[in-house]
Amino acid sequence: MKGKIRQLARHPEAILAFGVIGLILLLVLPLPYIVLDALLSISIVLSVITLLLTLYIENALEFSAFPSLLLCMTLFRLGLNIASTRMILLDARAGDIITAFGGFVTRDNFLVGMILFLLLTLINFIVVTKGASRIAEVAARFTLEALPGKQMGIDAELNARMLAPDEAKKRRKKIAEEAEFYGAMDGASKFVKGDAIAALIITLVNLFGGLAIGVGVNHLSFYESIETYSLLTIGDGLVSQIPALLVSLAAGMMVTRASSGSLGLTLPQQVFYNPKVLFISGLLLLFLGLLPGMPGKVMIPLALILMFVGWVRLKEKKEEPKEHKNDDEEIVQEDVEKALLVHPLEIELGIHLLANAEELLGEMKGIRSRIAKKLGILVPPIHISDSLEMEVTCYQFKIKGVSIFCGKLKKGDKEEIHKLVNGLEEQIESHAHELLNRQEVARLVKNAKAYDSAVVDELIPKKITLGVLLKVLQNLLKESIAIRDIVSILEILADNIPENPKEELTNPDLLSEHVRRGLSRGISEAVFGKNQIVHAITIDPKVEQMIALAVNGGNQLIRPSTSIKITSALLRLTKAAKEEGVFPVVLTQASSRLHLRRIVEKHLPHLPILSYNELSDEKTIKTIGKVTNDVLL
Repeated sequence: MKGKIRQLARHPEAILAFGVIGLILLLVLPLPYIVLDALLSISIVLSVITLLLTLYIENALEFSAFPSLLLCMTLFRLGLNIASTRMILLDARAGDIITAFGGFVTRDNFLVGMILFLLLTLINFIVVTKGASRIAEVAARFTLEALPGKQMGIDAELNARMLAPDEAKKRRKKIAEEAEFYGAMDGASKFVKGDAIAALIITLVNLFGGLAIGVGVNHLSFYESIETYSLLTIGDGLVSQIPALLVSLAAGMMVTRASSGSLGLTLPQQVFYNPKVLFISGLLLLFLGLLPGMPGKVMIPLALILMFVGWVRLKEKKEEPKEHKNDDEEIVQEDVEKALLVHPLEIELGIHLLANAEELLGEMKGIRSRIAKKLGILVPPIHISDSLEMEVTCYQFKIKGVSIFCGKLKKGDKEEIHKLVNGLEEQIESHAHELLNRQEVARLVKNAKAYDSAVVDELIPKKITLGVLLKVLQNLLKESIAIRDIVSILEILADNIPENPKEELTNPDLLSEHVRRGLSRGISEAVFGKNQIVHAITIDPKVEQMIALAVNGGNQLIRPSTSIKITSALLRLTKAAKEEGVFPVVLTQASSRLHLRRIVEKHLPHLPILSYNELSDEKTIKTIGKVTNDVLL
């Protein structure tokens, strides 16, 4: 026998399927009285178990099956109602439980019994069920509306390396489960409401249908029919409404939970937490108990008990600092650990500027989205903090803990705040390549795979690693080239890397140049816009040849003095061009472009240096200056 039970327990899905089918059969098949009594007993016990579970769980998601259980129990009660109604109308009997409930409540007074039943039903329908239904509806709406924000918060913490990938996955799963749970609770609350309405209808059917059958079919007197069918009707109603009230109360407990932890622990702690409240309540009750006509024998002892509990709670509260000394040390240690964390993007404010923090946050709202649209990178959130080491009206902007720029700000000056935010955005764009990390590259690759899985599968990790791709994208961002079209970038890399490539063929610098040539139309449009004339500074062929030889030779053959001369010549030529209202670019051969960029980037970080291959055919080149071979002397 035990073996058969164990074997049956291994298939819970089959048991559930048979149980649901059994619920449907209750609606149509007649039952023996003993079976009906057993099923009604099970209904009452299940309702009590459900209510107790909602009291003891610490989090609503621990009982995520509650909405489905609510549906099954509602259908179970309705099936029992139909079965008992069939017995009442056919046999004027409905088992011992219904008869006992009816006799105990009515005590031979039909009117009192009916009033008590109606009150119980109305309490369930109007107070508990309606309130729980409304709370479930609001909770579902708010949970679903907050879902995108919570997911963005997790992504932001993940990109800022404040959250491990596994922890982020768990938190995403949890908020998804919360949304599903409260959405299901919104629908399940409608079952409870419908159950209450159905109970009223079934009760009326039992009463008036029983009277009609008793008088018209069984030829009983009107008084005998009232006595018989009212007893059974009230008993049947109570047997169904008491479990319904328990389950409705359990549903209300589930949707009104505002914090984690067992209600048996949190309610006493929060209700009896403040000793002053207990003392004042006790004094008030004591005053009322001393008034003439009041039940002092009851009220005065209750007042003394409240005052005693307040005194005990006050004594415990005085001892709490000593008992929680270790907890305080843990909090201090946690604060120190947070202080050690380096934020990718951070702005520190003097204490007088903290009043501007909210306005500053409002101005910074669009920075991340604008940079994402412009460069195709999702930068981490900007952390705002105060600093006691700075002057009270000063601020400084840091990237990975290193100060990039600082200044002073007048308190409440909106124009200066706007300038600060604009400068902030420019600095983030300039340092976007430093903010790009493997996690963000993995996200970009994942998005690309949704559009073109073939190129991702071909390229990563068979031809290049995620680390090499990171360096390629950093090279592009360093020269303000957007990486939004990640699919095209991956296609270009796949076309230029052979199967089983040698190490030199996967050099990030070489691959970056391949990508630039593939994105030449976009680069040309980003640099020149709709201008058809390119005001260019060119490089003498001998200088280009010298730079190319240095690159191909693999050694830094360019003398420091030559690098200084090249930089000085470009500084002079760009200055002269800007004085004439022209913003020039440097044109050179593809073989020397990157190395020339490295030579001058410290002094001319925003000067575009393009190869001839990166110019579209529609553009007309107008030379405004030239770096001559004098720099080689």
